Amino acid sequence: MIINIIIIIIIIIIIIIIIIIIIIIIIIIIIIIIIIIIIIIIIIIIIIIVIVIIIIIIIIIIIIIIIIIIIIIIVVVVVVVVVVVVVVVVVVALVLVLALLLRLHRIISSSIVISNSSSIIVTITNNIVMVVIVVIIIISVIIIIIIVIVIVVVLLLVVVIVIIVVIVILIMNNFNNRKSSFLQ
Repeated sequence: MIINIIIIIIIIIIIIIIIIIIIIIIIIIIIIIIIIIIIIIIIIIIIIIVIVIIIIIIIIIIIIIIIIIIIIIIVVVVVVVVVVVVVVVVVVALVLVLALLLRLHRIISSSIVISNSSSIIVTITNNIVMVVIVVIIIISVIIIIIIVIVIVVVLLLVVVIVIIVVIVILIMNNFNNRKSSFLQ
């Protein structure tokens, strides 16, 4: 019985470690994707600055609006996919852990012998189960906080990108107006 309890606790700890590793990998992937998107945006803005002298202001505005829409769609899709993956991983892991905890509880319940020593062992084991449940709840809260932070960061990046693009449009428009007034 004690060996079964130890094995189940080890499996629970391994599942918790795997959950944390998966969350860290997902966050790293999100950061890489955000960096790539920012690099693409910078390249697009540079290209727009180069060709804005030749292209009409209306065409530039249309292109920038399309780029903004594509970027927002990409960011939204990435956020949705990441959130879905994280939620699925957390739910599956929590189901596995709860199943193992139920199995552990059954082992404890089926091996109760009425004596002082066995009641002490059962109390200690129940305390261990409670600690594991508290750890799982804490990890779930941490995962939810990480998800919220990632979503907020991504949304802030989208806002910053849109502001940068709007500033570039205004600068180019101002530059073209000054150029036309100078030529006149």
